[in-house]
Order: sequence, then structure tokens, then C-alpha cells
Amino acid sequence: MLLPNQPLPSAIAPPTLLAPGADLFARRAARFRHLAEGHRFASWLNWLAGLCTAQQHVSALQPDFGLHLQADMSRLPTLLHAGQTSLQQAWPAAYAQLLEALKTDATPEFQTQLAGLATMPPATLQAKAADCLQVAAGQMPWNPRELSDLLVAAALQVVWTSAAHQAMPAQLGIPLPASDVCPCCGSAPLGSIVLAGDGKAGLRYLECSLCATRWNAVRARCTLCEDGAVVNYLGLEGGSDAVQAETCDACHGYIKTFFQTKDSLLEPLADDLASLALDVLVGEQGYARGAPNLFLGATEPA
Repeated sequence: MLLPNQPLPSAIAPPTLLAPGADLFARRAARFRHLAEGHRFASWLNWLAGLCTAQQHVSALQPDFGLHLQADMSRLPTLLHAGQTSLQQAWPAAYAQLLEALKTDATPEFQTQLAGLATMPPATLQAKAADCLQVAAGQMPWNPRELSDLLVAAALQVVWTSAAHQAMPAQLGIPLPASDVCPCCGSAPLGSIVLAGDGKAGLRYLECSLCATRWNAVRARCTLCEDGAVVNYLGLEGGSDAVQAETCDACHGYIKTFFQTKDSLLEPLADDLASLALDVLVGEQGYARGAPNLFLGATEPA
């Protein structure tokens, strides 16, 4: 059963970017393991924790992409625009590194799968990557059919997140126009997070589904259609109120909002996948999910 929550008041703050930390994937892995305790899908969440651990290992192997902030960001569509070619060239190596990292503690059956994925034709991998980037941009639905789809997505996350971490300081205070896509890479958000502490208590940030950059977004409009009407928040009866669905009756869409003020250890990507029951019930109320998660639909290897 869904419980409607009171609409949240608007929070006004200068547009600010928060860069992904160097330990993003390690923190994500730890959160998956925590969420797996007693969870109905514990095995799956623990497997995703292992994947994030491998991502953390591979992120430390990434080269310096040589990306730096420009003096006038208004002239560029995204912060990483100048580095698109180098990022496109880098991700296949990250994919191969990820396969190697996953071999650690892998079962013989899984090692056989990984060996097969290592010989996949480059053209096939490039096609999968192109689809993944379109999904991250919110331009097509995501339904990974094969393990390779998930691992390509994981490799792309490593490269784009590493580039975002390198390209900007931990917090960027330059004014930027309000946007419903990531100012760093142009992808769609996987959800929003309301922060606690560090001078940003109560402020809402959208988190990129690809590079994990966070950008400030006011709480008085729909993220999906920018309708100015007050949005509503739905949560699960008896569940944690730290994860709620932000619904809009203008476009009948929703994204999830994660309240760090209610759970300081929240990690949007992990907590999104651990709260799929909320997606089911919100869908039954007639709202369509409007935020991509590149791990959504992934299945645990046999």
C-alpha cells in the first residue's frame, strides 16, 4: 500500500555541481552489501556489490583524460564535451579490465562466461555501448538481455565517472542554468537525493545515471516535464521513508527521491534497486518511471 506524503517546500540555492568521489564504487558496493542483509533478493544485491567492487578496482587504472574546466562553460553543451573522443576510445580497455577483475573468486562456470565475453567482436560491443549511452540519455528504454549488456554499462560508468572526477573539484559553485540533464555528460538522472549536513542540508540534487555527478535542482517543479505544480511523494506503508517516489500528475511520470536526512548512508543507485517494490506499486497507480538505472533489469549470472 502506498502512503502519500506532504509535498516538500521549495529549497532555493545557487546551481552547484558535486563531483563523484574517487571511492564512489567502493561506497556503492558497501551499500549493496548492507541492503542485501535480510532482503528478498539478497543474492542479486550481493552480486551487484561484487560488480561495484570490480568497478572500483578498474577506476584506479584509468588514465588522465586531460580534461579541465573551461573559463566560459556557457559555450559548451556539457563539461565533458571536449573529451568525448578520448572517452569513447577508453571504455573498451575498461571493459577488458572489468572482465579480468571479475575473475577473482569467480566460479568455474562464471569464468567460462567471462572468457567468452572477452572475445566478443568489437562492432558488437560498440553497438551495445551506443544503446547504453542512449538509455543513459533517456532516449530509449533499457532492458539488458545479456550479461555483456550489463558489463558494457558498468565499464562506461567507470570511464565517465573517472573523467568527471578528474575534470572538476569536489564542489563547483559556478552558476549554471537549471537543467534536467547532467551538466557534466548530458545524461539523464537516475533519481534525486536530499542531502544532510556540510552546509547543504535539505538541498535537492539530481544524480547522473552515467557519471554520478550531482547537480542542484529546486524542489518546486517536476524533474521530468518541468511543470510548476507541486509534486507529490509516495512511499511504501511500513517501509523506509528514506526512499520515496516523486510523482507528477501533469506528465504522470515519477522519479525516486532519496532522503539522506532520513538515512545518512543512502546511495541512490543501490537504494533504487533495493526498492523495486515501490516501482511496482507506483506503476499500479498509473505513473511511469522516468529515470534510467543502467543496472535495472540485470540478472545474476548462473
